[in-house]
Amino acid sequence: MKRRTYLRTAGVGAAGLLAGCSAEPTGDDTASPTDGSTDTPAGTTTGTPEGTPTLRVGTYTSFIDAPSTSPGAWVKEQFEAEHDATIEWFAPEGGIDYFLQRRNQGVTVDTDLYAGLTPENMVRADDNLQDGDSLFDAVDTGNISNADHIIEEYQFDPQGRALPMGAAYISLVYNQNMLDERGVGAPETFEDLTTDDYSDALLIPNPQNSETGLEFMFWTINEYGEDGYLDYWQRLLDNGARILEGWGAAYGAYSEGEAPMVVSYSTDQVFADMSDADMAEHQIGFLNGEGYAYLEAMARFSDTDKPDLAESFMSFMLRPEIQAEVAQRNVALPAVDNAELPQKFDDLTPEPETVVSFDYDRLSGNVDGWLEEWSRQVATQ
Repeated sequence: MKRRTYLRTAGVGAAGLLAGCSAEPTGDDTASPTDGSTDTPAGTTTGTPEGTPTLRVGTYTSFIDAPSTSPGAWVKEQFEAEHDATIEWFAPEGGIDYFLQRRNQGVTVDTDLYAGLTPENMVRADDNLQDGDSLFDAVDTGNISNADHIIEEYQFDPQGRALPMGAAYISLVYNQNMLDERGVGAPETFEDLTTDDYSDALLIPNPQNSETGLEFMFWTINEYGEDGYLDYWQRLLDNGARILEGWGAAYGAYSEGEAPMVVSYSTDQVFADMSDADMAEHQIGFLNGEGYAYLEAMARFSDTDKPDLAESFMSFMLRPEIQAEVAQRNVALPAVDNAELPQKFDDLTPEPETVVSFDYDRLSGNVDGWLEEWSRQVATQ
């Protein structure tokens, strides 16, 4: 697969990426557990044979149980075939907030590593950890095989705790057949979405419950500034845009033809090709020629009692052949530059002219405040 070209950066940080439908948690991955319990909560847990050491890996639900395709079961099988260890996947309903809550309550995290950590996850954990310590510890990349092939633009943690494992572009996915019925082409700018041509036409995952929706919100902040993004969201709502609970709900409604456009991922055609779907229903739109960078990483919890096994897992996940297979199963771009993917995969993954992304420093101290502002004005309507 060709290396992506980084044409021009926008916002504070930048990276060129791709991802697909499987990369997004389908449930409420940013909400805290609702029962306040310090016991193991409701969530997805897989694998625990006895007699071998168990590495408990936190992740999001669709990584192990996606409605389309997911790499979790394959990763578990391959790792266990090579190591005297068992992988136990754990996808708590509260996502990273579940682990943060446990640490703040003085309860063991009881998980060794997290796979699928985003920059905003890291920032929110750092901003809200009460003891001033870190939820994760730094990793010596000298102990991690193939770490020198990690694409530099995918690095987002200045403290070296997160190792990139995959990437994505947030974009529009649109149904050209439905737009043809309206007699309009695809929207080209953010402002187009507020015009009569696209009234009642857009589905957006709720930023409170969805990384896709949250990063679309960041994208609008980059476009309109902190003083103007809420006004833009109001104009979207006034034009009939609908905010749904999460990515799964939004993409499901789009698939049912409830609207001709949804905020999703630019590798949607890879997913569509798997199911022989009509490609006219899976077109990609980059507003202003941009795509927002979605980054995922692995990070080791600082209180794990299996640091070496966690490093072995990181090394395994960064091997080029593993990266290539996970990228296809997760419909995402690998994090290393030496993973070889089929030409067809590359043909089905368009890239934006400009990559937009907020780096750690831009997000630090702001994520919760932006969400609270958004909630007060938008979510209450």
